[in-house]
Amino acid sequence: MKNLDSVLAAYLAGWAIFFVYYISVSQRMSALRDEVERLKTLLTKGK
Repeated sequence: MKNLDSVLAAYLAGWAIFFVYYISVSQRMSALRDEVERLKTLLTKGK
């Protein structure tokens, strides 16, 4: 039963790491989209 507890702990840790990574990537993508929109606005103002 001790091995099963270790496997469950590793499984949960893996999912936790995945969700932290997913949130991190999501935030970076959102910031990148905002930056692209800001640059588009700057380019259209120059015309």
